[in-house]
Amino acid sequence: MPDSYPQKKSLGTANGEIFYWLDNSFPGRPFVILLHGLSSNHTTWLNIINVLRANGFNSLAPDLRGHGLSDKTKNKKLYDLGVFSDDLQNILAKEQLNASSIVGYSFGGQIALDYAAKHPERVGGLVLISTNTAPFLKHLHLNFFTPLAAGCFDLAAALMRWQGRKKYHYYQHGKSVGYWDSVYDGLRTMPISVNFWMLARAGKADLERAMKQIKIPTIFLYGQKDTFITQREIKETAKIMPGAQVMFSKNPSHYVGTNAQDEIMQIILNFLKEHAHSNF
Repeated sequence: MPDSYPQKKSLGTANGEIFYWLDNSFPGRPFVILLHGLSSNHTTWLNIINVLRANGFNSLAPDLRGHGLSDKTKNKKLYDLGVFSDDLQNILAKEQLNASSIVGYSFGGQIALDYAAKHPERVGGLVLISTNTAPFLKHLHLNFFTPLAAGCFDLAAALMRWQGRKKYHYYQHGKSVGYWDSVYDGLRTMPISVNFWMLARAGKADLERAMKQIKIPTIFLYGQKDTFITQREIKETAKIMPGAQVMFSKNPSHYVGTNAQDEIMQIILNFLKEHAHSNF
């Protein structure tokens, strides 16, 4: 089947509209949910959606709340992990989709873990890319600074609530060149206050309890020299979920989902071919 853009759809909620892109080329066949990272959007997955389609898999890729075309209301309570999980649950209910595999990149992986723990009947497997499972400072033995760091981001967000744009930048993921160009591009996609609130929550999220509840096939994929995830955290993650497979990308950085798409696509396909049909 030739490449084609997935169908653009939206979900109305009490707290704004959430947009998502649905490729249901094979009704009744397995779905793969694709959750992008902080400051990104659904275009992270366009190449992978085409490959999934070529291999007989359907896909769903939302613009997470605060990102892309989705609602960007300046209310920090709307950027807790539970709200993102609720948005996903409501999308799946609207589309009447059953159990799915979820691929989560960075912050998207945190949402995937939270959702899988709350809705185990809907998830057949997880592929988590560059995903922090504990507060960033915890495994540096500096966890006592975590509330202070999160508080600083929340304060900065409060001070920047005035900031806004008539129209937010919607970029094609992967077009930015270099780290700082990507940071600048990302900051133009959402209110700075929303960006800071999400950094605060992503940085202090501790998913140990959620991980202990998850019994489905899971892969954790990391860069060898990820500057945001310590080797100590990776080892602890493997202990908490002994049934999970820990893999390392040939790409050394945190940005595996962007810089190593051919590699992660093969990992995703191998995972789906092994596990998807047994869980649907």
